[in-house]
Amino acid sequence: MSESVAKKIKVGVWGLGRAGTTMHLVELDRYSCFFEPVAACDLIPERGSAFQEKYPSARFYTDDEAFLADPEIELVSIVVRSQEHVEFTRRALSKGKFVFLEKPFGLGEAEADELLKLSTLHPGKLFLRFNRRFEAAFNHLREIMASGILGDVYEIKLCRHRFQFRRDWQTLLECGGGQLNNWGPHLIDHSLLLLESPVRDLWADFKRTASLGTAEDHIKIVFRGQNGRIIDLEISDCIALPGPVYFAAGTRGTLVAQDESEFHLRYLAPECPLPPIGSDPGTPRIGSGYGREIPTVWREETIPVKPSNGAFMGDIYARVYKAIREGVPFPVRMEEALAVIRTTARLRAMTAIQYVNGNGKARP
Repeated sequence: MSESVAKKIKVGVWGLGRAGTTMHLVELDRYSCFFEPVAACDLIPERGSAFQEKYPSARFYTDDEAFLADPEIELVSIVVRSQEHVEFTRRALSKGKFVFLEKPFGLGEAEADELLKLSTLHPGKLFLRFNRRFEAAFNHLREIMASGILGDVYEIKLCRHRFQFRRDWQTLLECGGGQLNNWGPHLIDHSLLLLESPVRDLWADFKRTASLGTAEDHIKIVFRGQNGRIIDLEISDCIALPGPVYFAAGTRGTLVAQDESEFHLRYLAPECPLPPIGSDPGTPRIGSGYGREIPTVWREETIPVKPSNGAFMGDIYARVYKAIREGVPFPVRMEEALAVIRTTARLRAMTAIQYVNGNGKARP
């Protein structure tokens, strides 16, 4: 759609921290034919100067009530601290605004219930920023699995490793920090989709290692589906030699991705059938055994990440535009986001990690 045809959505960005400035505003600029930042709100006045230098006709507020009362704002992008997400969503929706909510979408069952209520009271108004749902490697992996060349995929590993001594607010439990709410929502969403089955069993272990805060920075989560598939998820800020970001093992082959740029695959040629079940109880001949006598034809290749659906992580704002202006269903459904929140709450309860309010009391 050309700029002359598009009716731009006027956006107010609530929060000009790292995510607000280096993610949301950058993405809005990418789709400047669809969106126009007309206002921003932040508690730190100095941030307004940089914002208005970039958008001279836009307004900057430190008063959130005045910000929400701005009649030109059609869509509010909420990029504040994690523990404020649901409350600020409620306030923006109550003013008749569309809302694009940054993750984590909620910190527990009570907030999941509140989001469900808000989405029912304000149908078609609330959009959830699971931008990594459109990560190219994730989409390409699903296409490869669906092709059948790996056979029946029985185990998948997802890893995001680094080593850093982090000390910002996202390392503090009282701010809803920790990897469970940082990378966690994205990869828990990936895990639930890759499982392709309801969760049968769930196991987790969380640690605080290199982080200088109070929240977990090393998490291990294992999902087992009713279909028997295992998803092994690991996110860590204390691994200096990163492992593969993707690993998938199937009955006909294996896939490994050291990063999100290419896949390495080794799999049985399609013309090579799996042998029938049945073993010989007798004594094997000398030089036989271990399956070496069964002929196999292997194929091995390294391919660039390039999903056929053209998925691109940075186009989620374009999808918001299509939902608001063209009525195209937004691809992140509320029930999927709530499943991630409820899974996160279950994991938090299993590992005895409690997010607390400013008064030190546990959040519901």
